[in-house]
Amino acid sequence: MEEDAGADNNGESSQAPLFGLSDAEEYSSDQLNSDCDSEDDNGEPKTKFQTFNLLDSMRDYKWEVGTFFVNKKAFQDAVRTYAVHNGYDIKFRKNNKERIRVYCKKDNCPWKAYCAPIVGEETWQLRKIIDDHKCGREFKVKMLTSKWLGGKLDNTVRENPKIELEKIMTKTQQKWNLEINKTKAYRAKSYAIDVVDGSYRDQYRRMYDYCHELLRSNPNSTVRVQTQPFQGDEGDLQNPERPFSPHFQRVYICFKACKDSFEQCRKIIGLDGCFLKGYYGGQLLTTIGRDPNDQMLQIAYAVVEGETKKSWTCFLDLLISDLGGARVCNTYTFISD
Repeated sequence: MEEDAGADNNGESSQAPLFGLSDAEEYSSDQLNSDCDSEDDNGEPKTKFQTFNLLDSMRDYKWEVGTFFVNKKAFQDAVRTYAVHNGYDIKFRKNNKERIRVYCKKDNCPWKAYCAPIVGEETWQLRKIIDDHKCGREFKVKMLTSKWLGGKLDNTVRENPKIELEKIMTKTQQKWNLEINKTKAYRAKSYAIDVVDGSYRDQYRRMYDYCHELLRSNPNSTVRVQTQPFQGDEGDLQNPERPFSPHFQRVYICFKACKDSFEQCRKIIGLDGCFLKGYYGGQLLTTIGRDPNDQMLQIAYAVVEGETKKSWTCFLDLLISDLGGARVCNTYTFISD
């Protein structure tokens, strides 16, 4: 039989008071979910239980029986964050679709919690809690997983993808007063990189949507996207049924308004390229003209994999085509560094 939430490991009753909605371990959620206790002066129902919102700091957080959680994961994240911020060695004893029971692993510590879902909903509710810790702070908490830590490092990794593991360990020590080894720091960094990489990857997946929107809002403009097969051709040849995944290679954009404006400009075109400092890198190639007001006018630009002869040739071929062909461009002067 499962242990009662108000009993310790020896089966004896805990001295700490047990706060809960019911003394029974198994019950129907509909009988306990009374979120409307009374009515106010205007006849509107008053909400008895609050919905949990994850705080930036859960240091010395006080749990309340009846608190709603939008789903099971919300309660798990709340318990994990609470354990990390306070340095408590908490463990999930029961963790399934019907209930979650957690307790403090330290001897003689009565802290326990019991959460269960509401029938027919994704919402979970805190049913019982002994919010009383008799143990001290720990400096190694198993609730501090590499996945949880990686989720907190995504902004740091986005700014500095080459951050050293020692700095991650030091930051964890300073912020939560907890110790981690290099293995956990490495896994947390890898998870954070995957999160950041995934966000950039999703943006590249919508490249065609972006190009179609440019053509819709700028009729008669020129937009060209080139892709390359997935970088695993040799391995994929062993699985011919597996389709190739196209990867972004380069994009060329020339707006109709810029082409028309350049007809009134001096017949001089400046060529230049610069590095992109995003996660995937690459280079930006651009062409600049001078309008009658002696201001710079961008004619066309391209994002390419690198400043190579092939990428420049592709860029200039499309530019010459947009400007009227080789015969017209023979009258122009191209300036490059």
